[in-house]
Amino acid sequence: HNIKVNFDLHTYPGGTSPGTFSGVWPRRPLFWKYDDPENVNDDVGRKLFRDFLTWVESLKKTDPDAFSGLGAITAMNEPAHLAGLFGPGSANPTVKSYLPSLPERVAKDYLVELNGNGETTQDTIVPDGPHLRALLWQRDAVALFRSTTLPDSGITLFINVHESIFTPSLVPADMDDDEKLAAATAIFGAWWAKTTTPEERATWAVIDMHRYHAWGPTCQGTVDGPPTGNYTCGDEEGTAQTLGRCAGWAGMYRDVMNEQLGDDDSARLASAEFSASTHHSVLHSCTDTTTLRKTYLAQVEAGNDAGVELFWWSWKMPHGGAFRPAWSFKHFLHRLGVDGFGPDESELICGR
Repeated sequence: HNIKVNFDLHTYPGGTSPGTFSGVWPRRPLFWKYDDPENVNDDVGRKLFRDFLTWVESLKKTDPDAFSGLGAITAMNEPAHLAGLFGPGSANPTVKSYLPSLPERVAKDYLVELNGNGETTQDTIVPDGPHLRALLWQRDAVALFRSTTLPDSGITLFINVHESIFTPSLVPADMDDDEKLAAATAIFGAWWAKTTTPEERATWAVIDMHRYHAWGPTCQGTVDGPPTGNYTCGDEEGTAQTLGRCAGWAGMYRDVMNEQLGDDDSARLASAEFSASTHHSVLHSCTDTTTLRKTYLAQVEAGNDAGVELFWWSWKMPHGGAFRPAWSFKHFLHRLGVDGFGPDESELICGR
């Protein structure tokens, strides 16, 4: 079937973000506390990624079959996710952020690299703030990948970014949620333009923004309807209005990136995590097949129209219980009645 693997490095020692995927939840993530951008050869995170790339390259000789199945690498999943919720300018200004600011000299030099020395003609500049630490790490990850033979071997690098890295004070307070997301996307676009070349963006360098209706209050649908959700499961008009607006995010993503990059649709864009879920809580989420199918199709059609590559969150999650209909692609296909796909159930019984 020519299916290839994306090696997604979901976290690093100490945890790169809060959340269950960090490996340290519910403890505070500590990865960024020990990040050392002034000593890149000895910095733990950069060294791990460099060694990982060396190992992947070695597979060409040691295990060519495995190497032939590799399609892409994601350098880090959702770096510093939710960091914008803490520290000055955030909703919790007295709570120290787990993402420390860069050393002053490093931050100043990096801002000059991104924005010029006060002579830039860019409409969007990359602002100062703790987010620069994560963006600098990602820039170095791109440089490490660029220095290998992997781009010439057809391997793609996904660089994942998330708007929650920015403190709310970086965008005007009178913006609605959609406008704030567009403003954050523009900052990422301005950064990406300085981090990669047009040729790289058209071939092996992919910027990736995850998008879930389940986590967006203005995009959620629920069995109990407003105010818990934006629409009630089974409400055709409410569902259509919400999906039309929220799936339209893909078009905004493409338009804003094109404006910042000047690449006229040639840059590869991805949303490498999405699902059919309408709410993050199974107590509220729609579970009827009709609504889930509409949610899925709206996102896929919008992604195709905008040229945004989409990855469903998970192929299977046999122990996922009530989450399976909207999060397990195998179970979702079963619910749609697609031939050859049975329910996503484990053959193992816990405790035996």
